[in-house]
Amino acid sequence: MEIPAKSISIHGDYFRPAISQSKENVQNEGTEDEYDTHGDSDWEIDMASETTLDSAYSEFEKELATETQPNKVGINELHRSTAGLSDVPMHKYPFKLKQNEEGNILTVHNTIKSVDKDVRIRIAAYCFNEMSNKLVVIDRRGNIYIFDFVCKRYWRLGVKVPEATLLVASPLVHSEYIVGTESGCVFIFNIEKTPMLHTKVGDAAINEVSFGNRLDSNTACNTLIRLGATAVLLNFTTLQLSHRLEFDHSRYTLKFASFLPKSDKFFTCFTNDSVHLWSSSNLGTVYISQPIKARDRKIRLMRGDTSKIPEIALRAEYDEEEDNLDDELAFKYDDQHFSDGKLLAYSFSPNGNKLLLSTVDGYLMMLNTASLDLEKLFKLRDFILKQFVLLAQPKNRILFAITATGMAVMLDLMQTEYKLIVQRSNALSLSVSRDGKLLSLLSKSGEVNVWSTCRLYNSLHAQTKCISKVRAALKQPAAKLPGLISGPMNLELRKLLKRERLEAMLAEYGFYPEKYRFIIWSVLLELPSNTAQFQALLKHGQPQVVKQRAAKIKVKSDAQRRAVIKVWSCLAHWCKVFGHTDFMPDLIYPFVKQMTKNSLVVFELLVTLLLNHMELCFEFHPMPPGNYLGLCENVLQVHDKQLSKFYAAMDVQPKDYAWSLLTNGFAEVLDEQQWLVLWDNILTNPPYFIVFVIVAYNMMQREIIMRLPEKSEVVDFFHEQMPIDVTKWLNRARKLMSHCATEVHPERFMPPFKPIPKGVYPKFLKYPREWIEQQEQLSDELIKQQQEIDARLRKLELEEIQMKERLQEGLKQEEHARRIKEMEQLYQDTIHREEERIACHRKMLLTYQMEARQRKCEVLSKLQETEQRRKILEMEKDIDGLMRSVERERRRQNQEMLFAEDEIRNQEMELMAQRYSSCLLDSPLTVKYYEEVQKMRNESDKLKKQLREMTMEQVQNSTEQASTPSKLKAIEYSIHEIQQELTDILNSESNSQ
Repeated sequence: MEIPAKSISIHGDYFRPAISQSKENVQNEGTEDEYDTHGDSDWEIDMASETTLDSAYSEFEKELATETQPNKVGINELHRSTAGLSDVPMHKYPFKLKQNEEGNILTVHNTIKSVDKDVRIRIAAYCFNEMSNKLVVIDRRGNIYIFDFVCKRYWRLGVKVPEATLLVASPLVHSEYIVGTESGCVFIFNIEKTPMLHTKVGDAAINEVSFGNRLDSNTACNTLIRLGATAVLLNFTTLQLSHRLEFDHSRYTLKFASFLPKSDKFFTCFTNDSVHLWSSSNLGTVYISQPIKARDRKIRLMRGDTSKIPEIALRAEYDEEEDNLDDELAFKYDDQHFSDGKLLAYSFSPNGNKLLLSTVDGYLMMLNTASLDLEKLFKLRDFILKQFVLLAQPKNRILFAITATGMAVMLDLMQTEYKLIVQRSNALSLSVSRDGKLLSLLSKSGEVNVWSTCRLYNSLHAQTKCISKVRAALKQPAAKLPGLISGPMNLELRKLLKRERLEAMLAEYGFYPEKYRFIIWSVLLELPSNTAQFQALLKHGQPQVVKQRAAKIKVKSDAQRRAVIKVWSCLAHWCKVFGHTDFMPDLIYPFVKQMTKNSLVVFELLVTLLLNHMELCFEFHPMPPGNYLGLCENVLQVHDKQLSKFYAAMDVQPKDYAWSLLTNGFAEVLDEQQWLVLWDNILTNPPYFIVFVIVAYNMMQREIIMRLPEKSEVVDFFHEQMPIDVTKWLNRARKLMSHCATEVHPERFMPPFKPIPKGVYPKFLKYPREWIEQQEQLSDELIKQQQEIDARLRKLELEEIQMKERLQEGLKQEEHARRIKEMEQLYQDTIHREEERIACHRKMLLTYQMEARQRKCEVLSKLQETEQRRKILEMEKDIDGLMRSVERERRRQNQEMLFAEDEIRNQEMELMAQRYSSCLLDSPLTVKYYEEVQKMRNESDKLKKQLREMTMEQVQNSTEQASTPSKLKAIEYSIHEIQQELTDILNSESNSQ
């Protein structure tokens, strides 16, 4: 990394290199990031040997290249890369700032020296820090360099960020920076610490990064990143992505996206030129604006008076190098891509209350960010802006910008006529420090130039004061164009520029100086500058014949087209034959192109040519000039018989190989510079020299011409531009003129040169006046006939209009009656359809009623079934309860019977014991226990009776419910079983008794 000063600096200082790289590393890197500086004499390159540091860095660079390369990870995944340079001391190198009046204080570029050539590594991204005292630069290979303007030291960090596209200083930590890459990754590194964080937010290259006003929050969306047609909102502290805004539709896509300075709102601009203002809290649209429509509406309200719009132009009207600057400054619409809309670039004012927009059609708009209303409008006359920054001081009036042609300029929006060109070409992007004191420009060659805005402003201010004093002294808003010089200066020039001196200059150099060419032409032709006579011709306006033929003139520039028509009109008023000459615009245009805003010189130059050089060219108008072309044919026959015979064999006439060159002044076969050199020599030599120029051109191109097989190709040859050595051509013409025989020399037939006298334009007489008069009479008759035809047509049109009105009235009445009938028929049809619809609805209603009754019956039957089912369930419940009670009773009775049996057995045992004991003493047991046995029998009879009653009740209930569904059979069967069990119990008891 080298930071040399320019060789033209005042002190001639140049700086030591920061880090030199080995030749092997140079060869391994990609060639697309390199810029060949072999033979570049603008910079002094010095290499210092720091082998120890280089070897240490080369090892760690390999590690960092793998550590900092983003892997395929998900979005919002945070990664930490740690540099391995903690053991290597950070070497810082001194540098000096350049001291010059231009304002360029530092130039940064990374140049590597090798044996065969010097390779320059392009700068990929750069920015100033928040304190405006450091410049951070990243090259295409990912190396990061820091330049400290306070201690005048620079160094390289131990980390790399590959594929960097954007570098922004962190708004929270002064030593932190954010880098966006082509792969959609965001890197955050600290120049005082080795760890580096990175996260992936998308797949496209990062174009813009902006910050809101809630940077301290850990949850708010305070960072906006644009990746092509996609924008993402995330939190800067946590790097957590919250929203992804997709704006890629078929009709429009996203073009710009950025937070408003010191605000929680952000704006978006689309390819349909609409500007939307959004709220970052709820992502709702706050405002929608159409700046292009607002601008067009403002221009329409001016009713064509655009003088109220401030105009900014890089090229003044009196600039002597107007033609050279046309290609550099002129904006060509064909080179622009209009499918992306007219808005080209944007920028905010430092306080955030103004939004500036530039357009591809040459306008600069200033909008209020609060309402997006158009406040100011500037017209850019000869350039457009692709990037610009507005300075806060003084009062938002100084604008630094880069034009579409790569020119860096400084503009004053308050006094638009003053501007300063900072860098004339190859500027890619610019950046301004936060305090507005430093400006950095990135060039196509890969270097960054740092400028002092204070010195640039002082230069602009000094230029403004100087121009104001000069204008006040001269009391003129601008100087005149060369060629309009008059008065004492003109007389002095005429004395200095004598024909002898000019001929000697032409003989030595072959052409005149470009800066004074048209003044020399004026002196050679002795143009009188008859301004009053020229103005009198202009007052006549456009002749009818010129007006009719002017529509066929095909010139891209409107100014040049108007100038051609103006000069042609003056020539037609001066001599009528020139208004009827079809080739006159082709002859006028080459001269008008060189002097578009000097019609007087062009007119007098052409008048001089027509009176001297082309005097014989209109004798047989509108036919080609036979006598004049005969001079060319005679000279050609004498000096090149073979070519003359070839033309005769191919039936090529002089009008094909001579007249076609003369009618456009050789403009079709020469480029612009060759044409100027040719006419320098034609105007310096005698009028008949042009005959030898025509013959010499044919002789110079004879080898090509004689190989053409057909006449049409020979004719087309004289309408095409072919390579030719103008110097040899003119030398050949002079040689022909000096060796030409007297009998065929054009000097015998053409008069000597006569300049235009002062105060008058002599008449041109050598043309067929009778034919012109006939043409004018014929034209007048045609005009009268056309007027009569127009009157008849107007009368017929009036009658036709009246007939159409009557016919339209009748048609209206007929149409009205027809429509009334149609409406009546429509109403009848509608009523009939309504009646049919009502009848259909009635039938449908009856059908619905029947269906409702059927459904009602079904519902009632289902209700009955439901009620029966409910009753059956209740009966089942009762039967279950009865069965449980019967079962309980049976169990109780069984227990009682068991107790009774036990008791009976006990009693029997007792009786047996008593009987055994008293068998002899007492009466028999039957007599003794007769009463107890009777009681037991009575109780048994009662129990049987109760059982019979219960059985009968069950049987009756079963007979009453015989109509119930078959589901009760199981219950009946169970009851029968219970009865059978009871019967068995009774039988067993009776048996036991």
